[in-house]
Amino acid sequence: MEKSRGEYLAQVQETIKTEILMGQVVNSLDCEVVQLRSKVIHLEAETSSLRQLNSQLVGELEFTRETVATGEKKLEEVVSKLSEAKGQLEEAASSIDALTTEKNVAEASNQKFEAENADLMSLGAEALADGFELALEQIQCVLPDLDLSQFSIYHEVVDGKLIPPP
Repeated sequence: MEKSRGEYLAQVQETIKTEILMGQVVNSLDCEVVQLRSKVIHLEAETSSLRQLNSQLVGELEFTRETVATGEKKLEEVVSKLSEAKGQLEEAASSIDALTTEKNVAEASNQKFEAENADLMSLGAEALADGFELALEQIQCVLPDLDLSQFSIYHEVVDGKLIPPP
């Protein structure tokens, strides 16, 4: 019986040692569980913070998208207006070219008319001078003693006096 009692005590001691070791392992595991829970709480807080930051970034992204869309619409309007202005500018340039051509034609016609007018004026002046000389010759024929050298088509009569041109 002594032997069985010794064996029993050895088994009890072994059981106590195992329970003590298990208690230490459980305590160690409890510490690890507490640490893991602390890490989980910390990670949950970080996750919440990241979710808030993500929500904020999504909001900013939406705002940026709206701003870009508005900018694109304005850009399209400006491009459209520039296109219209370019068309108007091309039309104006075409009109200017046409007007320049008309002006050149008109100037050429004007120069032609001025030349013809100068020719006509010259012919008219020559005819007038020839007529005046012919009239003086006729007077000379009728009155051969009369001195007609002071008479000229270019003289003017002022206050009853014959004035030569300046």
